[in-house]
Parts: sequence; C-alpha cells; structure tokens
Amino acid sequence: MKEYKYFVVYIYAEGWGNIDVTLTEPVQTIEDIRSLEQAITENQQLEQTVCVQNFIAL
Repeated sequence: MKEYKYFVVYIYAEGWGNIDVTLTEPVQTIEDIRSLEQAITENQQLEQTVCVQNFIAL
C-alpha cells in the first residue's frame, strides 16, 4: 500500500501548530483538506476546529 506523507501547518483559536501526517490517498480536493482539519482537531484533542494554512508532500 502506498503512503502519502505531508507536513501540515495549521491555525486555531489559541495559536498555530504543525504536524506530519501519513495518508493512504493523496490530498486532491477541498473535501480532503476539510477531513484533514477534522482529523487534526480530534487527534490533537483541540476544542476548536483548525484551519490548514499550508501543506507540502514529503
């Protein structure tokens, strides 16, 4: 199975952060980015939804 690795920079109400993410499918649509935002919010246990500012494939 191919993996797609990304470095993601995001902001939220209390500041900003960055994270590396490994996905099974490449990011291609705005829906993919919205799903990524939701996953970051849940995985980082943040109270507010994050907004992806930038991402780059590694």
